[in-house]
Amino acid sequence: MNIDNKISYMATEEFLMNIVICDDEKSICAELENIIKSYASERKVKIQTDVFLGGDTLTKYLCREEGPDIIFLDIEIPGYNGVVVGDYIRRVLENEQIFIIYISSKEQYALQLFQNRPFDFLVKPLQKKKIFAILDSIYRIVGKSNFDFEYQNNGVKYRIPYRDILYFQSEGRKINIVTKQKTKTFYGKLSEVENKVPEYLFLNIHKSYLVNFNYVKEYTYEWIRMLNDDILSISKMNRATIRRKIMEREADGFSNG
Repeated sequence: MNIDNKISYMATEEFLMNIVICDDEKSICAELENIIKSYASERKVKIQTDVFLGGDTLTKYLCREEGPDIIFLDIEIPGYNGVVVGDYIRRVLENEQIFIIYISSKEQYALQLFQNRPFDFLVKPLQKKKIFAILDSIYRIVGKSNFDFEYQNNGVKYRIPYRDILYFQSEGRKINIVTKQKTKTFYGKLSEVENKVPEYLFLNIHKSYLVNFNYVKEYTYEWIRMLNDDILSISKMNRATIRRKIMEREADGFSNG
């Protein structure tokens, strides 16, 4: 196993998935690499991996290189621990695209990690079946997230990638598409937008708001704070449903079944 060096698993798929493994146990790194290599071979996909043994070397890598698609991140690692590294990715680098999968021998960490918006949580010993299921889910999401939302304004058609959209806002007869950089507007109905976008990705919290689940920074029973710090109200009639959906999503992310 080559530590801190790229290893490419060539396959027929054109899309290259970059995966980082960060764990201070070399045996875990080797085991994960073998499982990922097996996945690449069985699924006929192209994967490239980097391995790091500490959080400090990983953060140095992340600050100077384009972020990977996936990070398998142990919580108890030397240097910066996994929680600090996750916070660095989300808050300092402002990167919401990386799928973070935490690894630990202790399950009680799960609730502390929500602020870093991890995709999943693995409890040691690792299970090949579980890792395959996680990678399958990510490939499905990546494929769907690469699709664009198409709308029309003044007779001209436009496209915005779903991954760039924080939320949709209904304002009278207009729909605002809010992204991190700017807001686009077109005439339409939020119900029609909801029927077009991926159900797994967008959450209807109010008659005026349809939010991208990946960019929810914080939530209470009454409101949601988005990545850009916009606070959006959850309608009274939707509160129980939204709470249930969020809890289900957390449970799915942290399950080890």
